[in-house]
Amino acid sequence: MEEKTQVLGPTYSSTITDLETLSNASVQQEPLKASRKFLWVVPLAPHAHPIQFFFLMLAVFVPIAIIVFIASAQSFYILIRITSVSHETGDITGSLALYSEIISLVFVVFWGVFSDYHEKRTVMALGIIIMGIPAICYPYATNIYPSLLLLRLVFSVGTAATTSMMAAFFIEVVNGKGGLASGILGASSGLGAIFSVFVLFMVPSYLNKAYQDYTKSLNITFGVIGGCTVFLGMLLYFVLPKSPNVLKQKERHPPRGKQELLPSSSSSSFFLVRWCGYFANGVLDFIFKIKCGVLAAKDPRIALGYTTSFFARADEIIITNFVSLWITQYYIENGTCEVGSPCYTSAATSGTLTGIAQAVALVACPFFAAGSEYLPKEFPIMMAGLIGAGGCIPFAFSIDPTSKASMALVVLIGIGQYGMIISGLTMVGGDHVPVDYRGSVAGTYSFFGALGIIVLSKLGGVLFDRWMKGAPFLLLGIGHALVLVLSIIVYLWGRFSKKASH
Repeated sequence: MEEKTQVLGPTYSSTITDLETLSNASVQQEPLKASRKFLWVVPLAPHAHPIQFFFLMLAVFVPIAIIVFIASAQSFYILIRITSVSHETGDITGSLALYSEIISLVFVVFWGVFSDYHEKRTVMALGIIIMGIPAICYPYATNIYPSLLLLRLVFSVGTAATTSMMAAFFIEVVNGKGGLASGILGASSGLGAIFSVFVLFMVPSYLNKAYQDYTKSLNITFGVIGGCTVFLGMLLYFVLPKSPNVLKQKERHPPRGKQELLPSSSSSSFFLVRWCGYFANGVLDFIFKIKCGVLAAKDPRIALGYTTSFFARADEIIITNFVSLWITQYYIENGTCEVGSPCYTSAATSGTLTGIAQAVALVACPFFAAGSEYLPKEFPIMMAGLIGAGGCIPFAFSIDPTSKASMALVVLIGIGQYGMIISGLTMVGGDHVPVDYRGSVAGTYSFFGALGIIVLSKLGGVLFDRWMKGAPFLLLGIGHALVLVLSIIVYLWGRFSKKASH
């Protein structure tokens, strides 16, 4: 699940935002106690209103819903219909995810630069609008390369904007430890995924019953869903929190040791030249932030947060893409569905399986949020790693991915996914992160998440075709087990270092 994204991704997820060093320094000068609270318990920054935080939840809900819908619908509505084969779909799915994430990394830098000179709500709204446009065009794709690939790349431009601004809004709007806020935003991403599998997935089936024409049904479905996405993007621009620190060109300074690449004042009237200079500075800023973020990983707690991002973001993509793909392949092999036509049985089963799993996992969000707020931050990560490994590894060796046992295992995978998203985000956003490095840490956290998608989606897709259908989930299970071991080590390190200091 993208892409809490990925809050979430992420999702729930991938951010290189404005110059957080300056932004966070200014935020720290505000009173420590927020002027308002959301639902009387979640402290907000002085400039944020609780109603605006509610719409921020909606801004998390909408992208995750459309990301989950597009990723899953690609498997049982679009991909097999285009290819008319079923034996290479894993590699194709992994490759599309790989190329999409590479584009996301490039545009994360662009949107970060853009947010330096414009408000974050502008970037979020533009991202949602851009996601809606290829969604409308999706059923008209006639081949994998280039038409479907181009739509996925444009869609990734929008997801890069939304996922980057999710983390940026979290840092800017929330006050205090952030455990409760991350839990609420994580729950919003979960609700978006649940809405997608229980409502959006079912629309083509219902329309097909009415029109008896699956092509017309798909066209109407994607048109309506994409159109609503564009409308909501426009609406959210007016209701999201305003950014208190939008840098002007004259206020922007490159980090230490970098040469200013902005064009001279004589050429500043040329829009393209000016923004090429901004983007060049953004690339250098990106490299500088990643360097600072990697250096910050000398603190084992921050390093643990990066590790959770690597596997939690991959969790979203692999669960969203490969569960539905596996079920579709299973029905094709059993003769229930045919290659070359949409598999509505697969859509219903996938929706039920992942929907129930997401709903149950959503119930676990408050517990991980409370644990991140009131317990040592390593404890929730330990539980997320243990539960995720306990779900991924057995599910990888399932014979029937549609069985009740598989449903229980997918529930555990979902709980582990949400747990790592929530607890990992608070690990890199806690008080132990120096103020001057928070922007770099946030950017590096998202960078490792994108790297996890690139590596695990491509490798998982190849192994899906050439080894076994559960291979992507075996990779995730090993990753969750690694996170469990590392969280125990980091906790013991913290205990012994405190004793040594005394």
